[in-house]
Amino acid sequence: MPFPLTHLLCTARSFPGIERAHAAFDTFKVSGWAHGDVTWGKILESILEVLTVTAAFVACAVFVYGAFMLSIAAGKADLADKGKNYMKDALIGFAVVVGAQAILRTASCFIWGCEG
Repeated sequence: MPFPLTHLLCTARSFPGIERAHAAFDTFKVSGWAHGDVTWGKILESILEVLTVTAAFVACAVFVYGAFMLSIAAGKADLADKGKNYMKDALIGFAVVVGAQAILRTASCFIWGCEG
């Protein structure tokens, strides 16, 4: 009977040599930190969370700046267009960050396993 493709896609442990790499990431722990044992998955998740919050703050600030430029344009088409572009680019940037976060969380779920 052929090997089901869904099993191959749903687990990284089905590839030769991955078991050892998976075990190496699971066994890395740093004791004595504020939250107890820390694994690679938790470290990368923390870094991802900090970067996402920072990018969301920057996107919000750029969006507000663009809205401010649009509101003070007072008939100046170039300033209004610049404000609209800032607002549009901030939304696109935030969407890219959220999409990248979804991809990285999905990849980490396949590598280290899903929690909950």
